Amino acid sequence: MTAAHPDLRFSFSRPGFVTFKQENADEAFPEIPAPVFVRLWGESVAQARSAEEIPQLAALIPPEAVVRAFDRDQYVPGEEPDDWTRGRGIAATGGLPTATEREPRPGEAVYDLIWIDERHVFLGRHVHTDRLSPAAGNIPPLAVPEHSPSRAWLKIEEAILRFRPVMQPGWTALEIGCAPGGASTALIDRGFSVTGIDPQFMADSVMASGKFNHIRKPARFVTPEDLANVNPDWIVMDMSIPPEDALGELSHVVKTLRDVHGKKLATRRGFLTIKLNDWKYAERVSDYLSRLRKIGFEEAQATQLAYNRREFFVYSPKFKI
Repeated sequence: MTAAHPDLRFSFSRPGFVTFKQENADEAFPEIPAPVFVRLWGESVAQARSAEEIPQLAALIPPEAVVRAFDRDQYVPGEEPDDWTRGRGIAATGGLPTATEREPRPGEAVYDLIWIDERHVFLGRHVHTDRLSPAAGNIPPLAVPEHSPSRAWLKIEEAILRFRPVMQPGWTALEIGCAPGGASTALIDRGFSVTGIDPQFMADSVMASGKFNHIRKPARFVTPEDLANVNPDWIVMDMSIPPEDALGELSHVVKTLRDVHGKKLATRRGFLTIKLNDWKYAERVSDYLSRLRKIGFEEAQATQLAYNRREFFVYSPKFKI
């Protein structure tokens, strides 16, 4: 943020909530280019630090405005306490208007009531776009179903909700780093047949689905014989290894697919998770996107999904055969 806008000054901050100040308050609100690690951004309207200030905050919201209310992020996704519920803090704050049921239209201002700490609430305003969820805090309400063996189900489902790719029954997916099968489960539920590459075991529920084929070896050892009958519409990747290693293995798999299928390769899209085993890798996102384009994943778009942890997600809507 500060690299893109050196005129901004880092200001009030809590885990999951960061603000900056403009030196010149009369300047236009700055654009945030390619906000990979920013889920929701907008301008601060006001804040209340006591119960007495809450009514003043509520009075600043226009009568017909779309309102969303949520808590700042307090926990790493998937590590919330057992008694935790989303939005508990803002729900317990009295004197605030309730969130409106109407969904915002693209280009419309949304007023955000954000719980920071007890009796400390920020009022912000952001502009809704097609890429944002209409749900509070830009977090689509998803829960891992009982039949899914892992929370990887959340990531692929959120990506599908956000990017709205075309899907057809009977399509196939190749998943690199599939164990124990959360993303595979989501794809199978949506009508895909899935081939997974992973040296680890898959969940029994996935293997029993009748729509999953397991290539049980590291991706770097995949051979043309392994992929002779695999011509995927989608390529999905989620490996718990450093980015350079993951991209190397992905490159090998894609080259093998090209060697096998040539111009008949059916791949249309990529859904790729890049792990940040060390935070220093976050500085190289543009390098990773450049390499993905060289591999064939065009128009790659990077974002950290609401259900991502120490990682980010890349969606490629076009693959160069």
